[in-house]
Amino acid sequence: MTETPPISQPDPLVSALLLAATGGLLDALVYTLHGHVFANAATGNVVLLGISIISGDWAQSGRHLVPVLAFVLGVAASRLLRLLPRLHAGLSALLLEMVVLFVAGLLPPGFPELAFTALIAFVSAFQVSTFRQVGRFSYNSTFITGNLRDCTEGFVNFFLGPDLQLRRREVAKARKLAGICCCFLVGAVVGTWGGPHLYNRTLWLAEPLLLVTAVRIYRIHAAPENS
Repeated sequence: MTETPPISQPDPLVSALLLAATGGLLDALVYTLHGHVFANAATGNVVLLGISIISGDWAQSGRHLVPVLAFVLGVAASRLLRLLPRLHAGLSALLLEMVVLFVAGLLPPGFPELAFTALIAFVSAFQVSTFRQVGRFSYNSTFITGNLRDCTEGFVNFFLGPDLQLRRREVAKARKLAGICCCFLVGAVVGTWGGPHLYNRTLWLAEPLLLVTAVRIYRIHAAPENS
């Protein structure tokens, strides 16, 4: 069986904006409500893990190690999922994320924080592994370090490009990535605001974003298959 590549999304910029907002919301909520641990940002967790090890705080070390391992398992599971046809892989990833976020939103405040964070990290890995393209260039919907780098380079290349056509492509790419970064920030703001007011139910605010993305994928890929 041949692996299909990460799916290209219908109206890719809109889908990328929605997924980036989802990524920001999840990370902000988990960080503020569940032990100051990141759900998506493995880099941040590894840095904090190193600090905890040096400090001899083994309990805190475990809090940062578990989501990293859950993220790794999620990436591996997503790799297997992408062996399915493109439409099924994309919809399955989104459906899994929607179901998990709905169930997680029902969990009471007393639910173990470590298990909650691992659950969100696992399902977030499906999103970041499956949706990675905006047209001809890649992006990340759950952390924005690479997005910021490519965005900045795009604006710089606009001034340094050897021809007008290349410069226009670079600035168009930079603008899209800037929009993705801004939506990630908006999602983080919403997640931070929702925590004290809605607690875990804040996760439900991501459901419409994921649903719209799923509908777009179905419309673009189902028609050729059904014809």
